[in-house]
Amino acid sequence: MNMKTRLLQNIALAVALVLYTAYGKAQTSSSFSLQFQKEMSPIPLSGRAFVILSSDTAVSPDIPDPFHPFITFGMNFRNWNPGEQLLLNQKNVDFFLLSPDSLRGYYSLRVVIDTDTTSSILEQNGTCFSDEIRIYAEPGKANRFEVEIKHMLSGRGFREKKNIRLLRVESKLLSDFYKQPSYIEAAVILPNSYFEDSLKQYPTMYVFPGWGSTHTAATRNNFQQTRYGMTGIGEEKITVFLNQDCSYGFHVFADSYNNGPRSSSFISEFIPAFESKFRAISDPHARFLTGQSSGGWAALWLMVNYPDTFGMVWAASPDPVDFREFMHINLYAPDANLYYQSNGSLTPGIRSDKITFPIREWIDMETTMGNGGQFQSFEAVFGKQGTNRKPQPLFDRQTGNISPTTIKDWESYDINRIILKQGKDIKDKLDGKITIVVAGDDPFFLDLPVRKLKETCEQTGINADIRILTEGGHNTWSDEIRQEMHRKMDDIYKNNRSK
Repeated sequence: MNMKTRLLQNIALAVALVLYTAYGKAQTSSSFSLQFQKEMSPIPLSGRAFVILSSDTAVSPDIPDPFHPFITFGMNFRNWNPGEQLLLNQKNVDFFLLSPDSLRGYYSLRVVIDTDTTSSILEQNGTCFSDEIRIYAEPGKANRFEVEIKHMLSGRGFREKKNIRLLRVESKLLSDFYKQPSYIEAAVILPNSYFEDSLKQYPTMYVFPGWGSTHTAATRNNFQQTRYGMTGIGEEKITVFLNQDCSYGFHVFADSYNNGPRSSSFISEFIPAFESKFRAISDPHARFLTGQSSGGWAALWLMVNYPDTFGMVWAASPDPVDFREFMHINLYAPDANLYYQSNGSLTPGIRSDKITFPIREWIDMETTMGNGGQFQSFEAVFGKQGTNRKPQPLFDRQTGNISPTTIKDWESYDINRIILKQGKDIKDKLDGKITIVVAGDDPFFLDLPVRKLKETCEQTGINADIRILTEGGHNTWSDEIRQEMHRKMDDIYKNNRSK
């Protein structure tokens, strides 16, 4: 066989292999054809579609999170009309855990349609979804699954009651930033005596809820009222339960390049508007801050940056307050990487003996879910604006390598560095005003940065009550904790009332 013949045969074999591969992929590709009728929505929909599957058909697929990861495909769409088909396949979706072409066997399936991508909260009015169905992805065939979207969530908005009022304060600062009317929203929970004595004034407790909760949560049941001891504990107070939701996650009331002047608008616009509308005492010693997780970070941030405005902060399991211990990663290290540890193993995203969930999978999950995930939320608050007007990425999504330029921008949001830098200048203003409670087994390693902050407070002589509980996970609240928090608030208010 001469060289020319061998070359022609190799070319023919290569072409055949390409054709076979393309044909094989076409034959084994899975696609999802979604449709809704005008009875559900008479107008076109725009947003992001999610196909969520469970390989265990006894389990109902739901919105994925680190503790409940589900196979998910996500795709943005615009102007989807009633009766039209919306097709999702390998070519047009982001995917988590498996790709459409990797499906084999039986799955339970549900489709969720997010119609408001300006919010990070998926379960809200206007969210559409299908019934749960069972499918079988047959190997070697082009599987096409037709799914009807039949339901739209409603009735999940703010439910105003006699003692729970909606407060929406239009912010000029935010409106100028977004170039459209923008508001700061909150649920105002009033004590019963508010309606009995028209002259009585009250201290205020500002509450910043944890990830996924907004001001509307305070109107659905008593969970939030109970968690923060809004009624029946200590001196009567007005509680302001705030909304931190935005398109990139939670803005946590910090001024930022991506979310705008959030703390400035809160201090200069929201608080004066609230105190003029309700009978709240306009005195720093009658204003208190508390919050959980992301809300705990927000409460602590406002205390450290506006110590003359508030009397005390009680931060429960706050998000990282020291970037040397960010999900147990030192972001300042020269070779910092979010995905891999120094020994080459994957970095865990949660602390658990039962669940393995690397940060790399967390990022894949968030990418599939679109804007508003936890890591993008951090990037939006702490970093500058990148391309396409989106937050500057902290790390390379493929390799996990931390950007030295971006982490430099983050430094001004490192609460521990702020206290270290200001040292004695801020000591007198913060003395006796900080309480932080976190569990040593927090699933997001949040005890580690708190330990660093505790060391700093001890070094600088700041009188701060920082506790690392033996256990408790991500929820450190108890009846004893609630009573102590309110007792501290009451003591600060009473001791300074006559001054």
